Amino acid sequence: MELLTGYPAPVRCALAAVVAEPGSGDSAPLRRELLDALLAQEASYPAAHGGYGGCGGTQPDTRVLEALLRAAAEGAERRPADRTRELVHRTGTLLVRTPQGAVRLERQLVELGRRVPGFARRVQDWVADDPGEWAAVVGPGARATLTGCHS
Repeated sequence: MELLTGYPAPVRCALAAVVAEPGSGDSAPLRRELLDALLAQEASYPAAHGGYGGCGGTQPDTRVLEALLRAAAEGAERRPADRTRELVHRTGTLLVRTPQGAVRLERQLVELGRRVPGFARRVQDWVADDPGEWAAVVGPGARATLTGCHS
């Protein structure tokens, strides 16, 4: 657990892809617990470090959340659909807390929608099924671009 909470962003980024995997058998509940711990760490980052960016900086460090978003999209075929939806939404909700994070989320969603087969369609379906829930996560620019993706 300390690797997810006490180490710098590059270490947490490397672990993001591992804990985002669904796992099987006995590993699934542990991965879920570790994923929850990592998301909680990222949610509390500003309070724990005196602002974003560390050392009194003001810029958010969104690398871990971006790594989680990539892992969610790239592993969507191996994970139950509702878990992928939840992971993308939770990660996106944390990313949009700052303007820079919102811009990065939009870019990531578009890039993943173009690159990962079926991801653009998944996001479009989530937005169509519950537009109010996704309004703050998927902006109009990403919605329009994802509509044009043929994956």
